[in-house]
Amino acid sequence: MADTTRSLYDTVADTYACVLPDLRAEAASDLELIYRFGRMVPAGESPVLDAGCGTGRVLPYLASLGLAPLAGIDLSPAMVAHARRHAPDARIAVAPLTALPFPDAGVRGILCWYAIIHSTHAEVAVIAEEAARVLVQGAPLLLAFQAGTGDHFVPRAYGHDVSLHAVLHEPDDIAAALTSAGFQIVATDRRDPLSVEKHGQGFVLAVRAKATEA
Repeated sequence: MADTTRSLYDTVADTYACVLPDLRAEAASDLELIYRFGRMVPAGESPVLDAGCGTGRVLPYLASLGLAPLAGIDLSPAMVAHARRHAPDARIAVAPLTALPFPDAGVRGILCWYAIIHSTHAEVAVIAEEAARVLVQGAPLLLAFQAGTGDHFVPRAYGHDVSLHAVLHEPDDIAAALTSAGFQIVATDRRDPLSVEKHGQGFVLAVRAKATEA
């Protein structure tokens, strides 16, 4: 699955960057959640991570919130190349969500903005454990994802001769996976799709529990 996903986004990266250059497609409530996440990031010198950063379209907004240093990871080298142009001051690397290139307790916050779209429920559990490993205690994690159950397929994704396989997730299921990994849930939300969206959107905001609270 990882090789297929990498190949997909290497193929569509340039088109994706044109279709979604920034956060103008997001609902106002989406941006409010990212702002809330930013306010929860503890002080420190370790990075705030955009996990599954894609072309880096969220990184400038994170920077505008005063979050620094910033880091990003993505599975696709072509997407990472765009992200480095979007955020030249951020540390951006090619890496999977299941093996983050950071030491234990080496990150002050993680934004995972629609990055689990190709992850099964079992893979989400692994991603949650990895996020818990790298986050400092009390640090926030915000996930956004397409909400629902089952899978859906998009033929000719972004106008290219490749198909996109997406997995839908219920907010309660994501919250359960995070709780099992040692997070405390701060908020869950689900909104109706915008005019250009085919599915509702889910959100879970959590914090890495402190040792006495885990």
